[in-house]
Amino acid sequence: MKSSIKKYIYLLNDFTSLLLDKNRIVDKDNVKKLHCALIIVSIILVISLIFNIWFYLACH
Repeated sequence: MKSSIKKYIYLLNDFTSLLLDKNRIVDKDNVKKLHCALIIVSIILVISLIFNIWFYLACH
């Protein structure tokens, strides 16, 4: 039982390492873009939360 689980874990590890090795050069650019997008989306979500709380308290 344990050897079959280990086999799948090793296969999954090999597969993910192959995927990560091929895209390392492209990932640096994607990480910068995703980081900027994450900051923008988080700011929008915080502003939306503040407005929702403000409108809720103003109505009640």
